[in-house]
Amino acid sequence: MADEHFFYISPNNLTKNRFTLDAEEAHHTSNVLRLKVDDEIWLLDGLGTAYKGIIKQNGQEVSGEIISEFPDYSEANVKMHIAVGLIKRDRFEWLLEKAVECGAVSITPLLLDRCVKKSLNIVRSQKIVKTAAKQCGRSRFPIVHEPNSLIQFINNNIEHIICLNSHGEQSLVSWQKNVQSNKVSILIGPEGDFSENEMTVIKEKNIPIVTLGSRRLRTETAAITALNIIEFGGLNE
Repeated sequence: MADEHFFYISPNNLTKNRFTLDAEEAHHTSNVLRLKVDDEIWLLDGLGTAYKGIIKQNGQEVSGEIISEFPDYSEANVKMHIAVGLIKRDRFEWLLEKAVECGAVSITPLLLDRCVKKSLNIVRSQKIVKTAAKQCGRSRFPIVHEPNSLIQFINNNIEHIICLNSHGEQSLVSWQKNVQSNKVSILIGPEGDFSENEMTVIKEKNIPIVTLGSRRLRTETAAITALNIIEFGGLNE
C-alpha cells in the first residue's frame, strides 16, 4: 500500500466511467507526485466508495478513466462513534487523526464539567480528518460534529452507548462478547474524567460502564484503545 496514492474525488466530478480531479488534487498529482498519463491512482469519494482509475490527461486539469469500484472500501463492519471530552488542541487533533485510522465514523466533542477547553475549530478539524482518511485509504470520511453537552449527546444517541471509566463494572472485552450490534457509541471523559454529576446522569440512563483495565489512560489513549478492541474483537466477527 506504500506506493499507492489516494485522492479525494467529489461525486460531482464522476461521470459514468470518467473522473476529473479538483484543482488542489490535480496540483498534488502533477506537481508534487509527478504522476504521468497511464499511471493508476485510487479515488475516495468520502461517502463510502473507492475507485481505481487511470490518468488519461495530466496537467492543469487531471482526468481519466474509472476501471474498478469498491463499495465500503477499508471500512469496519462496526459503525463506531466516539464522544470525547474536549482536551488541549494538539492532543485532540492527534486523537482525530488516529480515530480515523482506527475506524471511527464520527467524533463528537463533549463539553463536560472538567474540560479545560470549551471550543473547537470544526473546519480545521474536518480538514485533519479528510487528510488522515486519504493517507490511510478510507472510503468514508468521518464526521466531526459540533460540541455537545453530555445530555444532548445521550438523548440523540441513546441506543448502544457505553461509557469508559476506570471504575467500570466490567471490561470492554467482556461487554462486547454479550452484545450483537453493528453500531456503538463510546463516551470518554476529559482529563480528570467525568464529574460525579455526569456519572450520575450516565447511570440514570442505564448506560453500561466499562473499563479498559486498572491503568489510568489519557483521554486520547483510551479512545484509540477502545476503537481497536471493538473493531478487532467480538463485535466485528
